[in-house]
Amino acid sequence: MVLDRTVINLPSELPNLSVDVRTLKLPPVKEIEEDVVRFAFELTHENVKKLRERAKSESTRSDLQLSTFVVTYAYVLTCVVKARGVNADQPVPFTFVADFRDRLDPPVPASYFGNCVLPVNFLGYKAKTFLGEEGFVNGVEIVNDAVRDLSLRGAESIWELYEEGLKKIEPGIKKLSVGGSNRFGIYETDFGWGRPVHTENVSNSGNLLYSMSESRDEAGGVEIGMCLKKCEMDVFVTEFQNGL
Repeated sequence: MVLDRTVINLPSELPNLSVDVRTLKLPPVKEIEEDVVRFAFELTHENVKKLRERAKSESTRSDLQLSTFVVTYAYVLTCVVKARGVNADQPVPFTFVADFRDRLDPPVPASYFGNCVLPVNFLGYKAKTFLGEEGFVNGVEIVNDAVRDLSLRGAESIWELYEEGLKKIEPGIKKLSVGGSNRFGIYETDFGWGRPVHTENVSNSGNLLYSMSESRDEAGGVEIGMCLKKCEMDVFVTEFQNGL
């Protein structure tokens, strides 16, 4: 296990993001609205397979790399947009965080213990892109292209896009983001008490943040943790179940 942050060779064009912020002081706690509820959902291996086949049949493109992450993110995105009942022309910003350990030069050792990630922002899309019959496949193509382009863009370019995006987000518009990944292997973590029975992201109650992890008992499945207002969650549950 490597704890040395100097193994991360940041490009000179990037700001110094490796400041040591270790502290025992707890961050301020945001108040959670009274009508916010938390639900856990699961996409089985068969569900993911069906979503993948659906994307293939609805898209006119043959270059899609339909990973579990891509189809899951796109599916949750479309369900959230429908659940929130926003105007068709309202901006829908969303983001995910990408692992850059093997995308730097030289790559960060696989044994490095710590974060080496950069955020990937999506701006300029409106709710109508993800509504209707083509909403899911639109989401799949957008997220697919972003994941593919990570190998083509440098860290400097990704960071520049992120900074520019922060300036364009309209006040009051919530951004959907995901915490975790279906490839983290959290259910293989054992601190001597055995495998976890269940895991949750404790910071899920904020700005449209949902969690994603692999299923505990089935290879290829995905667990999703979502917080929404009660009225929105009712619609989300219906959309999530009916789409499968």
